[in-house]
Amino acid sequence: MRKLFRKQIKDYLRVSFLQTRGSLHLTQEQMAARLLVSTRAYAKLESGRTCCSLLTSLIFLSRCCTDRRAFLEGLLDLLDSFDFSEG
Repeated sequence: MRKLFRKQIKDYLRVSFLQTRGSLHLTQEQMAARLLVSTRAYAKLESGRTCCSLLTSLIFLSRCCTDRRAFLEGLLDLLDSFDFSEG
């Protein structure tokens, strides 16, 4: 169950990063610089090969996110929709 929740969070963050980068018309290199990560690390986030840390998520909120409320509401909706009672 934990793996499934992690995958859903990773996918949510990946899509949010991609959409934000597109709306800001940034290259992967520019987005990586804003997130204070290497371009290679950012490319792995965008491709879904890795998930970002809480710190990177907070940096995203601070330096990149164009609609913090919508981002956080989406994250909360995902959290509320997940049934942690399943084994």
